[in-house]
Amino acid sequence: MIYDIYYFYRRYHQIESDFLEIMDFIHISDKFSDPCYKIGSSKLMDFCLKVGTEIETLFCEILNDKKFDSYPTIAIKRNNQNIDVYKKIIEPKYELRRYSLFAKPIKVEIFPFIDFDSQTPEWFKIYSKYKHNKLELINKWNMSYSLHSLGALLLLVINHPSVENKVFNVGQFSNIIEFFDLLSSTPRFCQSVI
Repeated sequence: MIYDIYYFYRRYHQIESDFLEIMDFIHISDKFSDPCYKIGSSKLMDFCLKVGTEIETLFCEILNDKKFDSYPTIAIKRNNQNIDVYKKIIEPKYELRRYSLFAKPIKVEIFPFIDFDSQTPEWFKIYSKYKHNKLELINKWNMSYSLHSLGALLLLVINHPSVENKVFNVGQFSNIIEFFDLLSSTPRFCQSVI
């Protein structure tokens, strides 16, 4: 069964709602050095597992798209997926490192995949390392990672393979996303309308 962008958009919306609920208890600011971003909790740990799993699912969905069929050793890569495979195969085509989002409540621009061509985002390292050890994850995952991973999820959703060679209506998505403004972040292989 193939799931299109709207399935993943609905999943994003559910996860964004979870993040907004967490913000009822942890106020965030425009300075990432503030203590609010260092807080860990079981609620944030649950959020980490939900957003991290969704990100891995979308990476898998993207890598399995036919546009990568001609890549040498793609069958091996698809059977052994990990963040290094995504950086090596997906990043050159999608250029996720260039995408930014504007976090509306704190009026800050973020780059969830900054330097993705050369390094793994810290939030993904923490998720990946501790996803099977919840007690440790409670201590390691924080609000900053939650914010950046939520942004990463949105960027992967808007780059879902089902939008390739189609018109991507930025306004349609911007009007229903509560936390982020897409700025100029649109799929590089689509026509964009505002």
